[in-house]
Amino acid sequence: MANIYYQKVIEKIEESFGKPKRIGSGYTLFHFPSADIIVYLRYSKISVASKNVLKAFYGLRKEDIDLMQSKKSFICLITNDESKNLFIPFQQFASYFSITKPSNDGQYKTLSFFKQTGAEIYFSGIGKFSAEPYLDINNILNVSKNKKPIPDLTHSQIQSLIGSIGISKGYNVWYPESDRSKIDFNIVSENKIIEKLPTFRREIDHIISEIDVIWLDSLEPISFYEVEHSTPIYSGLLRFNDILLTLGVKNFNIVAPNEKESKFGREVNRPTFRQNKLIEKVTFLDYESIYTWHINLTGKQYE
Repeated sequence: MANIYYQKVIEKIEESFGKPKRIGSGYTLFHFPSADIIVYLRYSKISVASKNVLKAFYGLRKEDIDLMQSKKSFICLITNDESKNLFIPFQQFASYFSITKPSNDGQYKTLSFFKQTGAEIYFSGIGKFSAEPYLDINNILNVSKNKKPIPDLTHSQIQSLIGSIGISKGYNVWYPESDRSKIDFNIVSENKIIEKLPTFRREIDHIISEIDVIWLDSLEPISFYEVEHSTPIYSGLLRFNDILLTLGVKNFNIVAPNEKESKFGREVNRPTFRQNKLIEKVTFLDYESIYTWHINLTGKQYE
């Protein structure tokens, strides 16, 4: 295996599961019999996408993806910067690949982005998702261990966790006035909460003020979060659509229980959201991703 970055990852996995067997027609798909897992390695050099944003581009071959269906598998997106390697449980996205056609060359085009607001993964024709939970090779190494379930979190607790993450990253936070009494100030610093938003555009100021969580750099909105606990995914996308068309902000996030992920995929692929490229700017995060992200940043459990 000529790629030294592949080799480092394979050797690390071998320490836990022993030697793999190569499968498929290429040199990037491996089966580890002792754990009965498949690991799919793809490599890209990190490049600059824009100011403060790095990216990596990959092609996932359909013939390899087909071999991973119904198996315990991981897509490993490897870069020349080991801190930006992604280890993605394939089963989380298998249903999307099964109904999405690849490009004419037989590959699913894939981009990873690394921003101050967090890592993201974009599958062309499918959508964009948070990559923060996948930055740890222990996703693979701990595959046989029982995961501790996350607590049953309320809408307000999710808002609190998102605010805490933003504060940990150095941002100020906005919550709608009607929600502030329910925020958990054990994890959210009150002095980081913006009491009043600046005026943006009269026709959308009322929409922005009701967004569940906004991260701001001073008073400039950086990232918008809508928590769709019991409300439809579509309503959050419509609000984001209005803001995108008016302000041009590029970082939107739908946060919802994991079972709503497929609904998000269907809704964000509507022609209206594809035409103005909202699909490329809105990320889906499930509650487990938010919970794990908070722990990784703060080192503290949240009960």
